[in-house]
Formats: sequence, C-alpha cells, structure tokens
Amino acid sequence: MPRFANTEKRDPYRNFNFRIVMGGVEVAACRKVSALDVTVNTAKFRAGNSKTTVDEPLPCRVEYSPVTAEAGLTNDTAFLDFANLLVAHEKRPTRAPDPEFRREIEIFVHDIDNTPAIKFTLHRAWVSKFTAMSELAGDGNDVMFESCEFTHEGFTRETLS
Repeated sequence: MPRFANTEKRDPYRNFNFRIVMGGVEVAACRKVSALDVTVNTAKFRAGNSKTTVDEPLPCRVEYSPVTAEAGLTNDTAFLDFANLLVAHEKRPTRAPDPEFRREIEIFVHDIDNTPAIKFTLHRAWVSKFTAMSELAGDGNDVMFESCEFTHEGFTRETLS
C-alpha cells in the first residue's frame, strides 16, 4: 500500500528553524547549514556496432557535496572537538582511527510551532575543514563565527510529524 504525505500540511517548512545534533548532543548557536545535494555523474558510451552517431549517457559514480555548518562562537566546543580528531597537535600526536572520527550528524527541521518535522542524517561524516573563528575587525560590530565542513557518504530523510 503506498504511503501518502500529510495532505493537511499546505505551507512549506521555513528554513530558519533547525537544530544540529552530533553524537546525541545538540550543537549550540548554529546559524546556517549549506544545502544537501547529490550528483550522479554520467559517462558517454557508444557501442562500436551502433547505427547512430549519438552517445548514450550512462549513470556512473555518485557524489555528495560537503555540508558546511556555521555557528556563533560560544563556549560549546563540539565543532572543535570533532575537528581535532583528525588534526595532530601536542595534545593528540596522531589522528584518531577510522571508526572514531566518523559520525552520524542529524539535522532537525522544525515547523512553525517549533516541533521537529523532518530529520536529515549525514552518514559517516567527518570534518574536512574547520574555521576556528571568523575575521576580527577593530571597527566591526559582527558576531564571531566558527564553521565546520563535513564530508559524508550520503544522507537520508525521515519525516517526523
């Protein structure tokens, strides 16, 4: 039997009400998350005995773009701690082993009533770029940010409401 969407919901979800959870802990003060997208690459193929001169496109490798999360700089060190699993420094002379530095990252989209409506899960994600703080400016009036780029092996979507 086919599964039907909630037909009572008419308005699309807003993009400003979301939460990021890493390892079961919510990351504080997230302000922006880049889009989730996937690309199926193609290869052109033409058989030697083909009677046409047109190439036949074939689906090939699948690529998931990295996801960048930006958060206001607070005392929350979730991004820093996750990034440091792959960065060697005096506290950790070598990087963490493979299973330790990959995580499931959950992005919860909330409806207008602040109820979780959709959950996206990034699978086997790891930090490929970390920015510890945004630019400093003596004449600035901006909030300081940190950002984390996650490379992952795909994502899934789950409807919660």
